[in-house]
Amino acid sequence: MVKPQIVVRLSPDLLEKLNKYAQKTGASKTDVVIGALAQYLECAEALPLNQKIAQLEARMATVEALVKVN
Repeated sequence: MVKPQIVVRLSPDLLEKLNKYAQKTGASKTDVVIGALAQYLECAEALPLNQKIAQLEARMATVEALVKVN
């Protein structure tokens, strides 16, 4: 299935931050932008798989910490 494309214009500062974040996390710029839009628009089902996994890992760590305390 072909996904539609859009074109956006970013300020040089925002593009630099996007590039640094993508490089730091190992995510593609596309996945970062899709994830940010999905969170902003409150449609978690559109999150890229790697971000869904990261969220689940964070939630799991919270649960494990709570279990250890009790």
